Amino acid sequence: MPLSLNRSPHPDLRHWLMRVGVTSVDMPEGAAIECASMCEHPVLRMIYGAKWTAETADGVQEFEPGEEGMALYFGPETRAMKLKVHGSFRVVSVNCTSGFAHNFDLPEASEMLDRILPIDPLTGHGIPHEGHRPQDDPVAWLDACEAHLHERISKAGLEEPHGLLEAFEWQCLTAPNASLADFADTTGVTRRTLERTINRHWGVTPKFALRRARALDMAAALLGVADEDEEPELRLRYFDQSHLSREMRHFFDQTPRGLQVGDCPLLRITMEIRQSRRLEALAKLSADEPAPWRDPDAEPDTD
Repeated sequence: MPLSLNRSPHPDLRHWLMRVGVTSVDMPEGAAIECASMCEHPVLRMIYGAKWTAETADGVQEFEPGEEGMALYFGPETRAMKLKVHGSFRVVSVNCTSGFAHNFDLPEASEMLDRILPIDPLTGHGIPHEGHRPQDDPVAWLDACEAHLHERISKAGLEEPHGLLEAFEWQCLTAPNASLADFADTTGVTRRTLERTINRHWGVTPKFALRRARALDMAAALLGVADEDEEPELRLRYFDQSHLSREMRHFFDQTPRGLQVGDCPLLRITMEIRQSRRLEALAKLSADEPAPWRDPDAEPDTD
């Protein structure tokens, strides 16, 4: 199963970008991957190679990037978006914060739920910048991508997002079973301000965001890209096995067992990227430390 080479971006970019990663997958002729994506925040993907098919809120959409590539801006997802990749591909994944879209002429978050726009908001073009073009060395490829992103964002003079957005993201990563009333008190805002701010920038209610975060953590554990020592605690967020099964079916259209034994390479990549950020938020993982589900002696696995 492919995993992406991903990392936190330069500290100068942290208000707008969460993680940057690259993935390279080679498949036999005629082979395809049918899977899904599930991200709570926007993701900018530069795709190269085979055709992609996505089941979006606008219906089934097809994207044929070829060697030149295509830039696709994925909005936040309320449920796993079904994807099919019709052959070998390369992809750069730029996971954005909830404050990223505020700086560009993009639809409101509520209008982008489960949708895809064929554009790179940083350049205004549908064709990726040369700096994202795939390279044989995944580390050099990732370095080049981040260098381009740093240059573009540094020159753009972006407005920093509302501090409440970052605080709530940290809440979703570290304690998604906590009380919203307690969070509002701790951050010094009213419940109404919290609801209004999150609705505007996330496109969903704070209550739904926490529910989705719990499901993302549990799915990561079932897919084997989470700290296995945490799995018993993650299961305690659900009343019983029936509750857990209902939530997995709601968000991923699969049973817990189905996630454990199924082929979910694309979903596993998105889950791993989020869990890496989560462990950093919990101060359990430094920027240069391998994730606990990775073999620390292995080379970066990108194919």
